[in-house]
Amino acid sequence: MSQLTFRIDQHILQRFPDIKVAALAAWIDSPGQLTGLVGELTSQLPSVVERINGSEPITQLDDIAVWRQSYGAMSVKPSKFHSSIEALLRRVKKGDDIATGLPVVDLYNLISVIHGTPMGAYDRTKLTGDEMVLRLADPDGDRFNPLGGRTESFPLNADLVVHAIDRDILCWGFNSRDSAISCVDESSQQIIFMSESASQITSDRPVAGLEALANHLSALDIAVSPVALADAEQTTLDLWPLGND
Repeated sequence: MSQLTFRIDQHILQRFPDIKVAALAAWIDSPGQLTGLVGELTSQLPSVVERINGSEPITQLDDIAVWRQSYGAMSVKPSKFHSSIEALLRRVKKGDDIATGLPVVDLYNLISVIHGTPMGAYDRTKLTGDEMVLRLADPDGDRFNPLGGRTESFPLNADLVVHAIDRDILCWGFNSRDSAISCVDESSQQIIFMSESASQITSDRPVAGLEALANHLSALDIAVSPVALADAEQTTLDLWPLGND
């Protein structure tokens, strides 16, 4: 499979100078490999609940507060559109089951709430083009097909930050909603995991979260790449290929 790179656009660096985007590539032959690991990490959720309950209201948690500030800067109401980490932590606090039935998604969601960092994944085989860019949305030219939602529920504006390849938005509002065209499903094997921070307060969490994920996967003899980081000093990184591609 051809090379895929990632780049942070200069307009994002101007608005969010502390941006950090980390990435990890993995080749998971079978979702069944992850079942035991998902169970093990699920057993850690009570400690996450304890941490959440130590901060009232929940929006005071650094995990959430920094993203609410960033969403306000995107001309998006943070009370209406939640970062992925806020959405997950709210469900965990209420005691809701965050399992999706997809082991890969369950895995990165659990790593996300344990390490307090938003996390997502893309199926490499569904990604066209050779460069993913974190940039501002183009309301007149971009396309977005939200996973589990309606396009009109996720309006585009010129301040909105998106992950995109060409004109296709892969993730809306930094990490708020994935696209149906690039999401991980039950047959996905070639996977790119990503995590990000837009604040100095949480700047170490994307790499820490993905390194924890990489260690868990490596322990299962799953091939992974080194964790790569893009930021103001190094604005590009390689997403694919993995060593055995």
